[in-house]
Amino acid sequence: MNNTNIAAALAVVKPHEPNEAINRPDKNWKPYPCLLTRNELEKLVAEQLG
Repeated sequence: MNNTNIAAALAVVKPHEPNEAINRPDKNWKPYPCLLTRNELEKLVAEQLG
């Protein structure tokens, strides 16, 4: 079993300076709507996947 601390593992992956703020997304963040219907989105995805 690997007992590596998750915070330490993340720090190794993406180190930052001690005085640098960590930018985290707002908990209420939502993407802007694309104004396409579900059917239009499904057609686009089907077209891209083949």
